[in-house]
Amino acid sequence: MVAADFNKWCTIESDPGVFTELVQEIGVKGVQVEELATLEEEELALHPKILGLIFLFKWVPSNEKKETLSDYDPELFFAKQVINNACATQAMLAILLNRSDEIELGDELANLRSFSLGLPPAEKGQCIGSSEKIRVAHNSFTRQEPFIMEEDSRPATKDDDVYHFISFVPHKNQLYELDGLQPGPISYGECTEETWIALAKEEIQKRMQ
Repeated sequence: MVAADFNKWCTIESDPGVFTELVQEIGVKGVQVEELATLEEEELALHPKILGLIFLFKWVPSNEKKETLSDYDPELFFAKQVINNACATQAMLAILLNRSDEIELGDELANLRSFSLGLPPAEKGQCIGSSEKIRVAHNSFTRQEPFIMEEDSRPATKDDDVYHFISFVPHKNQLYELDGLQPGPISYGECTEETWIALAKEEIQKRMQ
């Protein structure tokens, strides 16, 4: 891995075609990202093998503290987000790296997973930031803005529109929410490959309400 400038990750579009090209650029094979208009049975039936769900929502400040895990299966890959603007790519990696037994990760992600699996979440996040291949692929899909500020380190305020990506993925018969801004993963209990989407759907509908 080659050290990268963590500050130079750009915002990318929330577009399934962009995500599909991004994972291919990193080296993953046989994975396609698609947008779900709904989570109804008719829509899900069009996608017989879903590895995970990415949920994009408008972030708002909240005093509500979620119950996160500090003690969980060491094989679960959970990384803290330590890179600005990387949440889209990190949400995608959270699914891919926890489904490594079902897909061909490619050398970059396979090496990242094996090297960092025993590290704390923040160091896992740093490993993602240190991957030049991931950073270059991410930045190749930079969202085009009419005006780009070269330096804007101002923290977001309640008046800004801030959007965030999180993942829902099953792992060893448990459904997890993986959000790099949280201290740890969130478990929604036992599931199977047949039931995890229904559990995730319940949580996503709560957020949408």
